[in-house]
Amino acid sequence: MKARAVGSLFLGLALAFNAHQRIESAERSASETGLVAGAQQRPDAVIPGVPTIVSSPLKLAKAIRIPGLTLGAVDIFWVEESTQRLYFADRTNGSVDIIDTSNDTFVTRVPGFGPPTGFGNGPNGVQWVPGNKLWVGDGPSRVRVIDLNLSPPSIIQTIDTGGALRADELAYDPADHILMVGNNYDTPPFLTFISTDTYAILGKLVMSDATGLEQPVWDPQLNRMLLNVPNYTDLRGAGVAVINPVTRTIDKTYQMPNKCEGTGLALGPFQRLLVACGRPIIINAVNGNVINTITQVRSGDEVWYNSGDGQFYVASTDTNGSPVLGVIDAETATWRQNVPVGRAIRNVSAFAGNNHIYVASVAPPAGTPDTSACASFGFVGVGCIAVFTH
Repeated sequence: MKARAVGSLFLGLALAFNAHQRIESAERSASETGLVAGAQQRPDAVIPGVPTIVSSPLKLAKAIRIPGLTLGAVDIFWVEESTQRLYFADRTNGSVDIIDTSNDTFVTRVPGFGPPTGFGNGPNGVQWVPGNKLWVGDGPSRVRVIDLNLSPPSIIQTIDTGGALRADELAYDPADHILMVGNNYDTPPFLTFISTDTYAILGKLVMSDATGLEQPVWDPQLNRMLLNVPNYTDLRGAGVAVINPVTRTIDKTYQMPNKCEGTGLALGPFQRLLVACGRPIIINAVNGNVINTITQVRSGDEVWYNSGDGQFYVASTDTNGSPVLGVIDAETATWRQNVPVGRAIRNVSAFAGNNHIYVASVAPPAGTPDTSACASFGFVGVGCIAVFTH
Protein backbone atom coordinates (compact mmCIF):
# COMPACT_ATOMS: atom_id res chain seq x y z
CA MET A 1 0.00 0.00 0.00
CA LYS A 2 2.86 2.39 0.89
CA ALA A 3 4.64 1.67 -2.41
CA ARG A 4 1.44 2.27 -4.33
CA ALA A 5 0.88 5.58 -2.54
CA VAL A 6 4.45 6.71 -3.26
CA GLY A 7 4.06 5.74 -6.91
CA SER A 8 0.82 7.70 -7.13
CA LEU A 9 2.54 10.70 -5.57
CA PHE A 10 5.36 10.61 -8.13
CA LEU A 11 2.84 10.19 -10.96
CA GLY A 12 0.89 13.21 -9.72
CA LEU A 13 4.06 15.29 -9.47
CA ALA A 14 5.08 14.25 -12.98
CA LEU A 15 1.68 15.20 -14.43
CA ALA A 16 1.77 18.55 -12.65
CA PHE A 17 5.32 19.18 -13.93
CA ASN A 18 4.29 18.32 -17.50
CA ALA A 19 1.30 20.67 -17.31
CA HIS A 20 3.54 23.43 -15.94
CA GLN A 21 6.02 22.82 -18.75
CA ARG A 22 3.23 23.08 -21.37
CA ILE A 23 2.10 26.42 -20.00
CA GLU A 24 5.68 27.71 -19.73
CA SER A 25 6.28 26.62 -23.34
CA ALA A 26 3.11 28.42 -24.43
CA GLU A 27 4.19 31.56 -22.58
CA ARG A 28 7.63 31.45 -24.25
CA SER A 29 5.98 30.96 -27.66
CA ALA A 30 3.65 33.90 -27.03
CA SER A 31 6.57 36.05 -25.90
CA GLU A 32 8.71 35.11 -28.89
CA THR A 33 5.91 35.99 -31.31
CA GLY A 34 5.19 39.36 -29.70
CA LEU A 35 1.93 38.43 -28.01
CA VAL A 36 2.56 40.01 -24.64
CA ALA A 37 1.77 43.41 -23.16
CA GLY A 38 -0.01 44.59 -26.30
CA ALA A 39 2.94 43.86 -28.61
CA GLN A 40 2.11 43.87 -32.34
CA GLN A 41 3.54 42.01 -35.32
CA ARG A 42 4.48 44.02 -38.39
CA PRO A 43 1.61 43.82 -40.91
CA ASP A 44 3.97 42.44 -43.55
CA ALA A 45 5.67 39.91 -41.26
CA VAL A 46 5.87 36.34 -42.57
CA ILE A 47 5.26 33.95 -39.68
CA PRO A 48 5.42 30.15 -40.04
CA GLY A 49 2.07 28.52 -39.35
CA VAL A 50 0.01 31.64 -40.05
CA PRO A 51 -1.88 31.73 -43.38
CA THR A 52 -1.17 34.46 -45.88
CA ILE A 53 -3.55 37.30 -45.14
CA VAL A 54 -6.22 37.70 -47.81
CA SER A 55 -6.25 41.47 -48.17
CA SER A 56 -8.96 41.78 -50.86
CA PRO A 57 -12.24 43.19 -49.51
CA LEU A 58 -15.07 40.89 -48.50
CA LYS A 59 -18.33 41.09 -50.43
CA LEU A 60 -21.77 39.49 -50.46
CA ALA A 61 -21.75 36.65 -53.01
CA LYS A 62 -24.94 34.61 -52.68
CA ALA A 63 -27.75 33.46 -50.40
CA ILE A 64 -28.88 29.96 -49.45
CA ARG A 65 -32.63 29.44 -49.08
CA ILE A 66 -33.56 27.29 -46.08
CA PRO A 67 -36.73 25.21 -46.62
CA GLY A 68 -39.50 24.93 -44.07
CA LEU A 69 -40.85 27.70 -41.88
CA THR A 70 -39.62 31.27 -42.41
CA LEU A 71 -36.18 31.53 -40.82
CA GLY A 72 -36.69 33.62 -37.70
CA ALA A 73 -34.56 32.16 -34.89
CA VAL A 74 -31.14 30.54 -35.15
CA ASP A 75 -28.26 29.92 -32.79
CA ILE A 76 -24.74 28.48 -33.05
CA PHE A 77 -22.97 27.64 -36.33
CA TRP A 78 -20.22 25.05 -36.78
CA VAL A 79 -18.22 24.51 -39.98
CA GLU A 80 -16.31 21.23 -40.05
CA GLU A 81 -13.43 21.27 -42.54
CA SER A 82 -13.12 17.48 -42.77
CA THR A 83 -16.73 16.98 -43.88
CA GLN A 84 -17.10 20.27 -45.81
CA ARG A 85 -20.34 20.92 -44.00
CA LEU A 86 -21.94 23.79 -42.09
CA TYR A 87 -24.16 22.63 -39.22
CA PHE A 88 -26.38 25.21 -37.55
CA ALA A 89 -29.08 25.37 -34.90
CA ASP A 90 -32.35 26.21 -36.66
CA ARG A 91 -34.70 26.97 -33.79
CA THR A 92 -37.50 28.02 -36.11
CA ASN A 93 -37.78 24.51 -37.52
CA GLY A 94 -36.69 22.71 -34.32
CA SER A 95 -33.76 21.14 -36.18
CA VAL A 96 -30.09 21.16 -37.01
CA ASP A 97 -29.69 22.13 -40.68
CA ILE A 98 -26.80 21.00 -42.86
CA ILE A 99 -25.18 23.01 -45.68
CA ASP A 100 -22.62 21.71 -48.19
CA THR A 101 -19.87 24.34 -48.02
CA SER A 102 -18.16 23.14 -51.20
CA ASN A 103 -21.09 24.31 -53.34
CA ASP A 104 -23.24 26.31 -50.85
CA THR A 105 -26.36 24.18 -51.05
CA PHE A 106 -28.83 22.96 -48.44
CA VAL A 107 -28.34 19.22 -47.82
CA THR A 108 -30.82 18.10 -45.16
CA ARG A 109 -32.03 18.74 -41.64
CA VAL A 110 -32.12 16.69 -38.45
CA PRO A 111 -35.42 17.19 -36.53
CA GLY A 112 -36.26 16.32 -32.95
CA PHE A 113 -35.32 19.44 -30.98
CA GLY A 114 -37.40 21.62 -28.69
CA PRO A 115 -39.57 24.48 -30.03
CA PRO A 116 -38.06 27.99 -29.86
CA THR A 117 -39.95 29.09 -26.76
CA GLY A 118 -38.52 30.33 -23.46
CA PHE A 119 -35.05 29.56 -22.18
CA GLY A 120 -35.61 25.81 -21.88
CA ASN A 121 -35.55 24.78 -25.50
CA GLY A 122 -33.19 24.55 -28.46
CA PRO A 123 -31.31 23.59 -30.50
CA ASN A 124 -28.53 25.77 -29.11
CA GLY A 125 -24.81 24.96 -29.16
CA VAL A 126 -23.38 22.75 -31.94
CA GLN A 127 -20.07 20.87 -31.87
CA TRP A 128 -18.65 18.29 -34.33
CA VAL A 129 -16.68 15.39 -32.78
CA PRO A 130 -14.46 12.79 -34.54
CA GLY A 131 -16.37 9.71 -35.61
CA ASN A 132 -18.65 12.11 -37.48
CA LYS A 133 -20.93 12.78 -34.53
CA LEU A 134 -22.58 16.13 -33.87
CA TRP A 135 -23.29 17.13 -30.27
CA VAL A 136 -26.08 19.67 -29.74
CA GLY A 137 -27.35 21.51 -26.68
CA ASP A 138 -31.14 21.33 -26.26
CA GLY A 139 -33.81 21.71 -23.64
CA PRO A 140 -34.82 21.11 -21.07
CA SER A 141 -31.23 20.41 -19.95
CA ARG A 142 -30.51 17.86 -22.68
CA VAL A 143 -27.56 17.14 -24.95
CA ARG A 144 -28.39 15.29 -28.17
CA VAL A 145 -25.88 13.29 -30.20
CA ILE A 146 -26.45 13.05 -33.97
CA ASP A 147 -24.82 10.29 -35.99
CA LEU A 148 -23.96 11.96 -39.30
CA ASN A 149 -22.96 8.60 -40.81
CA LEU A 150 -26.59 7.49 -40.90
CA SER A 151 -28.83 8.16 -43.89
CA PRO A 152 -30.59 10.32 -42.98
CA PRO A 153 -28.52 11.65 -40.06
CA SER A 154 -30.43 11.05 -36.82
CA ILE A 155 -30.30 11.58 -33.07
CA ILE A 156 -28.86 8.43 -31.45
CA GLN A 157 -28.33 9.55 -27.86
CA THR A 158 -29.90 11.96 -25.37
CA ILE A 159 -28.03 12.90 -22.20
CA ASP A 160 -29.73 14.68 -19.29
CA THR A 161 -27.39 17.21 -17.63
CA GLY A 162 -29.63 17.44 -14.57
CA GLY A 163 -30.73 21.06 -14.77
CA ALA A 164 -34.09 22.72 -15.30
CA LEU A 165 -33.40 24.88 -18.36
CA ARG A 166 -31.48 24.55 -21.59
CA ALA A 167 -28.09 22.98 -22.20
CA ASP A 168 -26.46 25.63 -24.33
CA GLU A 169 -23.00 26.12 -25.85
CA LEU A 170 -20.31 23.47 -25.81
CA ALA A 171 -16.71 22.65 -26.74
CA TYR A 172 -14.66 19.47 -27.26
CA ASP A 173 -11.36 18.39 -25.72
CA PRO A 174 -9.84 15.99 -28.31
CA ALA A 175 -6.91 15.08 -26.06
CA ASP A 176 -9.15 13.52 -23.41
CA HIS A 177 -12.34 12.91 -25.44
CA ILE A 178 -14.37 15.19 -23.19
CA LEU A 179 -17.25 17.44 -24.19
CA MET A 180 -18.04 20.43 -21.97
CA VAL A 181 -21.53 21.97 -22.07
CA GLY A 182 -22.98 24.88 -20.11
CA ASN A 183 -26.41 25.24 -18.53
CA ASN A 184 -26.34 29.01 -18.71
CA TYR A 185 -29.85 29.85 -17.46
CA ASP A 186 -29.95 27.61 -14.42
CA THR A 187 -29.31 29.29 -11.06
CA PRO A 188 -26.47 28.96 -10.42
CA PRO A 189 -25.22 28.09 -13.92
CA PHE A 190 -23.08 24.99 -14.26
CA LEU A 191 -20.86 23.04 -16.65
CA THR A 192 -21.19 19.32 -17.38
CA PHE A 193 -18.30 17.18 -18.64
CA ILE A 194 -19.24 14.15 -20.76
CA SER A 195 -17.16 11.33 -22.22
CA THR A 196 -17.61 11.26 -25.99
CA ASP A 197 -16.56 7.59 -25.94
CA THR A 198 -19.11 6.26 -23.43
CA TYR A 199 -21.64 9.15 -23.19
CA ALA A 200 -21.17 9.00 -19.40
CA ILE A 201 -21.24 12.19 -17.32
CA LEU A 202 -17.78 12.55 -15.78
CA GLY A 203 -18.65 15.39 -13.43
CA LYS A 204 -19.81 18.97 -13.11
CA LEU A 205 -18.47 22.41 -12.24
CA VAL A 206 -20.93 24.78 -10.60
CA MET A 207 -20.18 28.42 -11.48
CA SER A 208 -21.69 29.85 -8.32
CA ASP A 209 -20.45 33.42 -8.88
CA ALA A 210 -21.44 33.63 -12.58
CA THR A 211 -24.66 35.15 -13.90
CA GLY A 212 -24.50 33.06 -17.08
CA LEU A 213 -22.22 31.12 -19.44
CA GLU A 214 -21.40 31.86 -23.05
CA GLN A 215 -19.14 30.52 -25.85
CA PRO A 216 -16.30 28.14 -24.88
CA VAL A 217 -13.32 27.09 -27.02
CA TRP A 218 -10.64 24.40 -26.68
CA ASP A 219 -7.05 25.65 -26.56
CA PRO A 220 -4.78 22.78 -27.73
CA GLN A 221 -1.58 24.55 -26.75
CA LEU A 222 -2.65 25.13 -23.15
CA ASN A 223 -4.66 21.88 -23.01
CA ARG A 224 -7.49 23.87 -21.44
CA MET A 225 -11.03 25.02 -22.11
CA LEU A 226 -11.53 28.78 -22.32
CA LEU A 227 -15.01 30.01 -21.38
CA ASN A 228 -16.58 33.45 -21.80
CA VAL A 229 -18.42 34.24 -18.56
CA PRO A 230 -20.68 37.22 -19.40
CA ASN A 231 -20.81 38.65 -15.88
CA TYR A 232 -20.49 37.77 -12.22
CA THR A 233 -22.81 38.18 -9.25
CA ASP A 234 -20.66 41.08 -7.99
CA LEU A 235 -21.24 42.80 -11.38
CA ARG A 236 -17.54 43.10 -12.19
CA GLY A 237 -18.20 42.35 -15.86
CA ALA A 238 -17.08 39.53 -18.11
CA GLY A 239 -14.16 37.20 -17.57
CA VAL A 240 -12.51 34.37 -19.48
CA ALA A 241 -12.26 31.28 -17.27
CA VAL A 242 -9.37 28.88 -17.97
CA ILE A 243 -10.71 25.40 -17.16
CA ASN A 244 -9.05 22.01 -16.77
CA PRO A 245 -11.65 19.57 -18.19
CA VAL A 246 -10.01 16.53 -16.56
CA THR A 247 -10.00 17.88 -12.99
CA ARG A 248 -13.02 20.11 -13.66
CA THR A 249 -11.40 23.07 -11.95
CA ILE A 250 -10.73 26.70 -12.88
CA ASP A 251 -7.00 27.46 -13.17
CA LYS A 252 -7.45 31.22 -13.43
CA THR A 253 -9.74 33.93 -14.81
CA TYR A 254 -8.88 36.86 -17.08
CA GLN A 255 -11.02 39.84 -16.16
CA MET A 256 -12.16 41.94 -19.11
CA PRO A 257 -11.90 45.75 -18.99
CA ASN A 258 -14.72 48.28 -18.58
CA LYS A 259 -17.20 45.82 -17.05
CA CYS A 260 -18.36 44.72 -20.49
CA GLU A 261 -20.90 41.92 -21.09
CA GLY A 262 -19.29 38.83 -22.64
CA THR A 263 -20.63 36.54 -25.39
CA GLY A 264 -18.40 34.82 -27.98
CA LEU A 265 -14.82 33.52 -28.10
CA ALA A 266 -12.58 32.64 -31.05
CA LEU A 267 -8.98 31.41 -30.87
CA GLY A 268 -6.63 32.57 -33.62
CA PRO A 269 -2.92 31.99 -34.28
CA PHE A 270 -0.24 32.38 -31.62
CA GLN A 271 -2.77 32.39 -28.77
CA ARG A 272 -4.64 35.46 -29.96
CA LEU A 273 -8.10 35.17 -28.47
CA LEU A 274 -10.97 37.35 -29.66
CA VAL A 275 -13.35 37.99 -26.76
CA ALA A 276 -16.76 39.33 -27.76
CA CYS A 277 -17.51 41.78 -24.95
CA GLY A 278 -19.49 44.81 -26.10
CA ARG A 279 -16.61 45.35 -28.52
CA PRO A 280 -14.20 42.71 -29.87
CA ILE A 281 -11.27 42.55 -27.45
CA ILE A 282 -8.19 40.62 -28.53
CA ILE A 283 -6.14 39.20 -25.67
CA ASN A 284 -3.22 36.83 -25.16
CA ALA A 285 -4.81 33.52 -24.15
CA VAL A 286 -1.73 32.53 -22.14
CA ASN A 287 -1.73 35.43 -19.69
CA GLY A 288 -4.86 37.50 -20.40
CA ASN A 289 -2.99 40.64 -21.49
CA VAL A 290 -5.10 42.88 -23.75
CA ILE A 291 -3.54 43.28 -27.20
CA ASN A 292 -6.17 45.52 -28.77
CA THR A 293 -9.80 46.64 -28.51
CA ILE A 294 -11.64 47.03 -31.80
CA THR A 295 -13.86 50.14 -31.82
CA GLN A 296 -15.27 50.09 -35.37
CA VAL A 297 -17.70 47.19 -34.81
CA ARG A 298 -19.62 45.78 -31.87
CA SER A 299 -19.15 42.20 -30.76
CA GLY A 300 -22.31 40.26 -31.61
CA ASP A 301 -22.87 36.72 -30.33
CA GLU A 302 -20.84 33.82 -31.78
CA VAL A 303 -17.53 34.89 -33.35
CA TRP A 304 -15.19 32.89 -35.62
CA TYR A 305 -11.57 32.62 -36.74
CA ASN A 306 -11.01 31.49 -40.35
CA SER A 307 -7.62 29.83 -40.79
CA GLY A 308 -7.99 30.06 -44.58
CA ASP A 309 -7.65 33.84 -44.75
CA GLY A 310 -6.29 34.72 -41.30
CA GLN A 311 -9.31 36.78 -40.27
CA PHE A 312 -11.64 36.98 -37.27
CA TYR A 313 -15.32 37.51 -38.12
CA VAL A 314 -18.04 39.24 -36.08
CA ALA A 315 -21.72 39.50 -37.04
CA SER A 316 -22.94 42.65 -35.32
CA THR A 317 -23.51 46.38 -35.89
CA ASP A 318 -21.24 49.32 -36.59
CA THR A 319 -20.93 52.47 -34.48
CA ASN A 320 -24.12 53.84 -36.06
CA GLY A 321 -26.12 50.72 -35.20
CA SER A 322 -26.29 49.43 -38.79
CA PRO A 323 -25.98 45.64 -39.25
CA VAL A 324 -22.56 44.65 -40.60
CA LEU A 325 -20.17 41.75 -40.89
CA GLY A 326 -16.96 42.88 -39.20
CA VAL A 327 -13.58 41.66 -40.47
CA ILE A 328 -10.55 41.73 -38.13
CA ASP A 329 -6.99 40.81 -39.07
CA ALA A 330 -5.90 38.14 -36.59
CA GLU A 331 -2.17 38.64 -37.23
CA THR A 332 -2.08 42.37 -36.56
CA ALA A 333 -5.14 42.41 -34.22
CA THR A 334 -6.61 45.32 -36.18
CA TRP A 335 -9.96 46.05 -37.78
CA ARG A 336 -10.00 45.64 -41.56
CA GLN A 337 -13.54 46.11 -42.87
CA ASN A 338 -17.29 46.27 -42.14
CA VAL A 339 -19.55 44.79 -44.81
CA PRO A 340 -23.12 46.22 -44.77
CA VAL A 341 -25.77 43.50 -44.68
CA GLY A 342 -29.07 45.43 -44.78
CA ARG A 343 -30.80 44.16 -41.65
CA ALA A 344 -30.28 42.11 -38.51
CA ILE A 345 -27.92 39.16 -38.73
CA ARG A 346 -26.77 36.60 -36.17
CA ASN A 347 -23.75 34.33 -35.74
CA VAL A 348 -21.01 33.57 -38.21
CA SER A 349 -18.66 30.79 -39.34
CA ALA A 350 -16.36 30.14 -42.28
CA PHE A 351 -15.07 27.31 -44.47
CA ALA A 352 -11.31 27.63 -44.82
CA GLY A 353 -11.32 25.45 -47.93
CA ASN A 354 -12.76 28.26 -50.08
CA ASN A 355 -12.91 31.19 -47.61
CA HIS A 356 -16.69 31.41 -47.78
CA ILE A 357 -18.15 33.20 -44.76
CA TYR A 358 -21.64 32.23 -43.56
CA VAL A 359 -24.06 34.45 -41.64
CA ALA A 360 -27.70 33.87 -40.71
CA SER A 361 -30.02 36.62 -41.95
CA VAL A 362 -33.42 36.19 -40.35
CA ALA A 363 -36.73 37.28 -41.85
CA PRO A 364 -38.15 40.73 -40.96
CA PRO A 365 -41.37 41.12 -38.96
CA ALA A 366 -44.57 40.82 -40.99
CA GLY A 367 -45.38 44.01 -42.88
CA THR A 368 -41.82 45.29 -42.66
CA PRO A 369 -39.82 45.90 -45.87
CA ASP A 370 -37.11 43.29 -46.37
CA THR A 371 -33.75 45.01 -46.81
CA SER A 372 -31.73 41.90 -45.95
CA ALA A 373 -29.01 40.16 -47.94
CA CYS A 374 -31.62 37.49 -48.74
CA ALA A 375 -33.84 39.94 -50.63
CA SER A 376 -30.93 40.79 -52.94
CA PHE A 377 -31.23 37.26 -54.33
CA GLY A 378 -35.02 37.10 -54.51
CA PHE A 379 -35.62 35.50 -51.09
CA VAL A 380 -37.98 38.15 -49.75
CA GLY A 381 -39.50 37.82 -46.29
CA VAL A 382 -38.18 34.30 -45.64
CA GLY A 383 -34.64 34.67 -44.29
CA CYS A 384 -31.56 32.83 -45.55
CA ILE A 385 -27.91 32.01 -44.97
CA ALA A 386 -25.89 34.81 -46.55
CA VAL A 387 -22.54 33.86 -48.12
CA PHE A 388 -19.63 36.31 -48.33
CA THR A 389 -16.39 35.88 -50.27
CA HIS A 390 -13.22 37.85 -51.07
